[in-house]
Amino acid sequence: MTNNRYCRTVIHNKTDVKDYKVIEASYGNDSTFKKGHIPGSMHVNTNSVESEANQWNLLSAEHIKQVLLKRGVTSKTTLIVYSADTNAASRVAFAALWTGVNNVKVVDGGYNGWKKSDFTVQKGAAKSVKAASDFGVTVPANAKYEVKLPAEVLKQKKADPNLILASTRSWPEFTGKISGYSYIKDKGEPKGAVYAKASKTSADAAYLLNKNGTVKTADQVLPAWEKWGIKPTSNIDFYCGTGWRAATAFLITYQAGWKNVHVYDGGWYSWDKAHKKEPAKYQVQVGDPRSKSVKILK
Repeated sequence: MTNNRYCRTVIHNKTDVKDYKVIEASYGNDSTFKKGHIPGSMHVNTNSVESEANQWNLLSAEHIKQVLLKRGVTSKTTLIVYSADTNAASRVAFAALWTGVNNVKVVDGGYNGWKKSDFTVQKGAAKSVKAASDFGVTVPANAKYEVKLPAEVLKQKKADPNLILASTRSWPEFTGKISGYSYIKDKGEPKGAVYAKASKTSADAAYLLNKNGTVKTADQVLPAWEKWGIKPTSNIDFYCGTGWRAATAFLITYQAGWKNVHVYDGGWYSWDKAHKKEPAKYQVQVGDPRSKSVKILK
């Protein structure tokens, strides 16, 4: 994560960073972007990096590379991403990192923090930028950070029985009280999942944010996570329903230097689909896994 002042100094050429781009990430078109955005920024619809047809997993690295190149972004670009929604910014930032942009920064506090700081706001459509032609690396250059589907999780688990499948879903979702999504009927979690306290609902990252909207550090969130066996040295797959909340948790730990963290991109959405086809292979837990009343569906 980075702060608003850093973004401002880069924009005003007060640093040695010359090859940079600023992207606003949000679901849908750029109608909100046109009402106000960080000067010089461009809009990216989250649908351009993921799709329902792809189980809300990231689209191909080649596709995302083209999305970035169109906006003048290469593997060597300093990419600054922001949003009014921390999870949306994290999702696009993670997509860029996975594809191969190594210097990705998320504006801490997002667009709301930018406005509260009384920094300049620009209105209207984004100004056109010169597209880049050479991304600079073979994509995905950072494939190790993403685990797409349930089968890959089981493969990981076989190789490392101590793998931690860390759910960033809300407690009602985690314990199977609700699914959290209108398009997901079933409730529960992959068998063996633990609770990485992060959100109050399926649409926030409340426990990962300070009161002013800035993102907490790994040290701040670690005490709650350690109760479930999550440590900086653990081999961790963060997941949620479809990847947004998991991306925020991943970036917090990635920035802190945790070495073995990944986003299990398919999340509950993909696991539920796999469970319906092969219930014995992709088992589901319903309830608090620490209690005797937890149910295992197989």
